[in-house]
Amino acid sequence: MNSEDVAVRNFRDFLMIYNKMSETCFNHCVRNLNQRDLTTDEVHCVEKCAAKNININHKVMAIYMEVQPEIINKRVEAATKASQFSENSSNTVDISQGTA
Repeated sequence: MNSEDVAVRNFRDFLMIYNKMSETCFNHCVRNLNQRDLTTDEVHCVEKCAAKNININHKVMAIYMEVQPEIINKRVEAATKASQFSENSSNTVDISQGTA
């Protein structure tokens, strides 16, 4: 995967998070669609909602960055064990076929 693909994927992920946050905060905060502008209460509600979502996202990403290397190491260990097991199994089959 080249850097352009990664950048596009990251931007797409960002847009999905942003759109979900916007939809959630709008549905939670906007009560009256009869006016063109938001009321003061709606503005404050949207600001608090967005701030909460952003803080949660930062916390989740921080935890992900801590845990991800551990997950990768466990997957590498599991793949190594599986590879060793399959090599041992194929060697056993070769030996048994050679003696028969």
